Amino acid sequence: MAMFLMLKKFRSFFSSKTPKFDFEEQVVTVEDQKFDLRKALPKDAIEYMKIQETIYPIPVPWPMDIVEMEIGNKKALYLSLVDGEDVIAFIGIALSDKVESHVTNLAVHVDYQKMGIGHLLMNQAFKYCRDRKFKKMSLEVDVTNKPALALYEAFGFKVKTVHKKYYFRNHHDALEMMVDL
Repeated sequence: MAMFLMLKKFRSFFSSKTPKFDFEEQVVTVEDQKFDLRKALPKDAIEYMKIQETIYPIPVPWPMDIVEMEIGNKKALYLSLVDGEDVIAFIGIALSDKVESHVTNLAVHVDYQKMGIGHLLMNQAFKYCRDRKFKKMSLEVDVTNKPALALYEAFGFKVKTVHKKYYFRNHHDALEMMVDL
């Protein structure tokens, strides 16, 4: 049932009727280190899998075919944070309508955590969505993911509802959270 809810939520995002969203590559600084922030490329899927493997137990939440589909999704924007040639973090935002944007995924390689990269990516998502007049942003988060919960609460997200046994890999509950932009 939980897997059905998750797939139902994302089904509307997989249509190819809208154009892809633009994003201008930029250099960003975190703790005096410079990184490139750019729109995801198809080849980034492999790097996204490597990042997931550093932070989640196997099986990872999003298998390769879903990652590839999401990067190519015309109703979503995926941003990659790059150090040299390596993707070290990413964020995905579903942009299916002009009212609500939805953070589909945010992950930071374990070697780069606790540097403020999650904050940087959320700030970029907020700016991108506000500039395009989205009214709200939503996301789901595992109830046991305390660092992510702290990050989202710092951005003003509030719990909208609890989805029991939402995650298929561990049967944890998910908090659906929302914030006004």
